[in-house]
Amino acid sequence: MGFEYSVHCLPYQGELETGDGYYVARVGDDLLVVIIDVLGHGPEAASLARSIEVTLEQIACKDIKGMMSDLHQKLSGTLGAAITVVYFDSGSQEARGIGIGNTLVRQLGQNYRSFSAQAGIVGELMPTLRPFEFRFEFDETYLFTTDGVKENIDPTEVEFANGKALDYLSSFFVRSFSKSYDDATAILVRYCNE
Repeated sequence: MGFEYSVHCLPYQGELETGDGYYVARVGDDLLVVIIDVLGHGPEAASLARSIEVTLEQIACKDIKGMMSDLHQKLSGTLGAAITVVYFDSGSQEARGIGIGNTLVRQLGQNYRSFSAQAGIVGELMPTLRPFEFRFEFDETYLFTTDGVKENIDPTEVEFANGKALDYLSSFFVRSFSKSYDDATAILVRYCNE
């Protein structure tokens, strides 16, 4: 038993660095997944995204509300970012997440569902945090995206996802559904009974 994941990032057309970021870490048998979309693009956004990733290495834990509050304080006075944090608890097979801004989490496959983030900007305008929760089963596939990946993907286009290689899927979603005028990132996560 354990988690598998894959990440694919693509910078804004013509740029070398991406203002998107991510942090994925095993916490014992659990998994913490964070997707980051710094406002704007280019070197300043990329620098802030890398800084957020470093901060996450220092504060990563099960307390997602505390993490989001810490990030909000750290990002005060910066460009700000859209961030979604999800903690997958393998013991209970329950996940708890918080999203602020224009990032999105979807469960792929025949039981398609999505978990939208709250309006706001981490570092500038933080709403009252309202975590979302869901149960996850073996071999279900979850897709995290920044808004550089099309939001309104038809569920019938992702029914095939369970069982497909995650590296293939992360590349597929960015190649097939990214917007040419923004950084694009996809994180794929699966809990495997092997």
